[in-house]
Amino acid sequence: MAHRLLVNVIFTGASVFGRAFTEAYKQAAKASAAGAAAGPAKASSVGGIPVDEALKILDVDRKDLSAAKIEEKYKYLFDVNSKEKGNSFYLQSKVYYAMDTLKKELEFLEKIKKEKAGGAGETS
Repeated sequence: MAHRLLVNVIFTGASVFGRAFTEAYKQAAKASAAGAAAGPAKASSVGGIPVDEALKILDVDRKDLSAAKIEEKYKYLFDVNSKEKGNSFYLQSKVYYAMDTLKKELEFLEKIKKEKAGGAGETS
């Protein structure tokens, strides 16, 4: 009698787990298909900070975006948030990843500008 109860509990648990796994797989497949339909996204930095957030962190306007301005803000904020001054490594990491994201964005914008200039020169 006890082993019958044990087998019943095992089968019931396996059934519940199987249904939950199937439902999770369906949701993951649906989310994956929706992401693929949206098209490829522009690569971001390892820290995963969006450009808008990086601009806010370093307090830089998109119009004033330059390598010198990014470097100036980065050095100041990185120094102000150092552990030696009693602040957090987390904030330093945010500042670093914001700087990294904006430098990549600058490279991306310069690449687009060069491609447009090269394309315009060929059609003339």
